[in-house]
Amino acid sequence: MQQKLQTRAFERVAPFLQAGEQPVAASRTTVGKYSSGRFGAVVSQAMLVEGVGVVGAALIANRRQFVVVTSHRLIFLSQTFFGGPGKKVLGQVDRADASLAEVKMGIVSLLRIAFGSAGDGVALTFPRVDKKNAEALAAALQQVPAI
Repeated sequence: MQQKLQTRAFERVAPFLQAGEQPVAASRTTVGKYSSGRFGAVVSQAMLVEGVGVVGAALIANRRQFVVVTSHRLIFLSQTFFGGPGKKVLGQVDRADASLAEVKMGIVSLLRIAFGSAGDGVALTFPRVDKKNAEALAAALQQVPAI
């Protein structure tokens, strides 16, 4: 099932890819502010936009998303009602401007991604069922982007 969703996400971003850009990994996730913890991002329904930066604020407007890591960018898609990748691109960040700041794996897994040096970023949380996808995204983000 997860492989099918990843393939569908790759198909959804295909029209937006630049020449030579390849999708690497994709997963559904809950997007929260950079400073949120594993359980805070999952439990809290009221997200404060202050302190997340411009890019982060735009991305946390829709909490349930599908993130696709490509060789050049992170692309954030909407998520369908049933958890699949939506058609709408919510945002994108160049891989050169994104760095994996923290990884915590467990019942609820967390990837904290920093954008540039302005303190901007997001926290991605994954339920236990998506732990392998969280690990794949973390591995993809630790690779040096091919620009």
